[in-house]
Amino acid sequence: MKMTSFMTVFGLAALAVCTSATSTEYGKLLGTFTDTAYGVAGTIYVIDARRIWLRGFSYNGQGPDAFFYVGSTERPSESGVIVPNENEQTSVLGAYSDRNFILTLPEDITTYKWFSVWCRGARANFGDISIPANFVAPAPLDLGSFGFNPTVHEVSATKVTILNTKQVKFTNLVYDGLGPEAFFWVGDGDVPMAGGKRVPHVDDDNGVKLRGYTGEDVIVTLEGTDRIFNFGYISIWCAQALQDFGNAVIPADLNVPPYVASDNPPPIMPGLPNCKVLKEDRFHIWWKVDEAAGKLRLRFEGTVKRDEYMSFGISGSQTGTSMPKSDVIVAYIGEDGEAGAMDYYLQSRSQCVPTNGDGACPDVLMDSTGAAASNDVTLLSSTVNRGITIIDVERPLAAIDAKDKAIALAPTYVSWAIGELNPEKRVSKHSLLPRGDVQVDFSQESSSCPRLAPPAGDKVVTPWVIDDLTPEPAPEVITAHIGPSGGEQGYQGIAGQVGWGIAWYLNGLLVPVLNVKRNNTYKFEIYGGNDNSTNLANFHPFYITSDSDGGYNQKTAKGKETETIYAGPTGGELCDFTSMADPKDFDTFEKYAETLDKTCPSMVKPGILEWTVDPGTPDVVYYQCYQHRYFGWKINVSGASQTAVSLALMVALLTLTVFNQI
Repeated sequence: MKMTSFMTVFGLAALAVCTSATSTEYGKLLGTFTDTAYGVAGTIYVIDARRIWLRGFSYNGQGPDAFFYVGSTERPSESGVIVPNENEQTSVLGAYSDRNFILTLPEDITTYKWFSVWCRGARANFGDISIPANFVAPAPLDLGSFGFNPTVHEVSATKVTILNTKQVKFTNLVYDGLGPEAFFWVGDGDVPMAGGKRVPHVDDDNGVKLRGYTGEDVIVTLEGTDRIFNFGYISIWCAQALQDFGNAVIPADLNVPPYVASDNPPPIMPGLPNCKVLKEDRFHIWWKVDEAAGKLRLRFEGTVKRDEYMSFGISGSQTGTSMPKSDVIVAYIGEDGEAGAMDYYLQSRSQCVPTNGDGACPDVLMDSTGAAASNDVTLLSSTVNRGITIIDVERPLAAIDAKDKAIALAPTYVSWAIGELNPEKRVSKHSLLPRGDVQVDFSQESSSCPRLAPPAGDKVVTPWVIDDLTPEPAPEVITAHIGPSGGEQGYQGIAGQVGWGIAWYLNGLLVPVLNVKRNNTYKFEIYGGNDNSTNLANFHPFYITSDSDGGYNQKTAKGKETETIYAGPTGGELCDFTSMADPKDFDTFEKYAETLDKTCPSMVKPGILEWTVDPGTPDVVYYQCYQHRYFGWKINVSGASQTAVSLALMVALLTLTVFNQI
């Protein structure tokens, strides 16, 4: 099957060393001050549409009434406007000596034709830099959606954005996490290879391996002095298997903002003073009451998926937790990465009926009387960090309309739930809700919650027991598909080898021991992929070999000399098993197998391999992948088949009969 690369494929990429029209460490070069007086000197780089970075700026401070100025006339003049200084003040400029700082313009830089150190009292230009009419300010670069088709290790994302010269954001990132030593990886050229280097990330467990993602926003930040234009690619690379799980190329004339340290403060613990654990390890609600402003700020913090909502609000009953008649906020981040927060009134325990507002409906929908309320919730911010969704919202303390309930600064019964959104982005039936009454005291001055752990946690696992496969000779068929390796209790535990996340499935069994007999012929239907023209990660020819590791095509000439191939290689179109389940959650393969989905093209054509087991075949051989190592397991080869024995007996009897007649 041909593999198609979308705009990006797990990664970012080939960035040429910038020219005057591309990104630099400080931004896009605008120019150096000319026609200077009073010691004005320095260079300006543009960070984005509103911000500029002055580098090496000097001014002796002796002008009577000097300011930073911008204007739209052909040359600097008094008709311009003041640009606040680095302290966001509009006071007269003092002295500067070789200073570096950032200024924010009043409007988009394309509004202006020049930047000047202008003295209002003397109506004099102490130095200026022209802004070209066709100037394009740096901006984050949206690379669109990405992923191989079919995906490799389930890698996909709805959007990849180069934020600046050191950071790339993956929106709604998915990866099954089954590569044994996979990392974000950068290097020279446009093809990922072992000569590159790992980009450390909080999710790779200090260089052990990158964890899986189930639809999260992930920002990758280059280390130290590295900049994105210093590399030719960024990928997800498996260092142990020497395999590229995906990569992408970026335009050489990149025009993105520079990395600004002040824009990227270290992560902090939640800044709201109060918290209540609604569901252990799943849902926390933080809050802060601002009585002067009449506002309640809430932070929804939960281990939820994309298009899975968290709801919280005032119970429909003053004497206990009751869903009907509750006034709640529904907060979520959708599959497209967009966050939402809506004011809901839960009229009844039923799905919303948009025509009359019955059921669990947003306030803005009309009820049976034809009246509609308002959405009194303001979305402040949203993010996903290490699998934890965090959404900040604000609502009035007072009830604004008939569907609202006021926030009492006293112990209050509340309602909450977690559930899926329907295609209209409205709530469907909850999957979690309170078991009993829940109260929150909004008058508390301080309370806290334990830190919410990421959703995936390690636990002790034991290898699965896989039944041997003892097929009959042809015409019985043995099917061979690619599928997830099952981690430590799968391929690694069974075969005693570390795979790279996928392995062979024979007749639906993960790497079973195959028992065959000499002189018999066995027929295999292979669905391992036969297109090696685009991405070898989906090219898995099946073969039978003397080598327990496989991967003949990757070996040196000397290494190939030591290996004997007994059958194959044979490809066939790719038809593989996939699963987003964590193998560690299953104590048997049979239970894990229930989570597998088979992904096949229409009218898939397998490769056909017929193997007649030669009498000289060793007692143990292996089925493996011709292109990659550590995909398969062993084949036990025993003495002659019953058919051969019967034939030998018949020959012996015939010989004896002839002898007796002599």
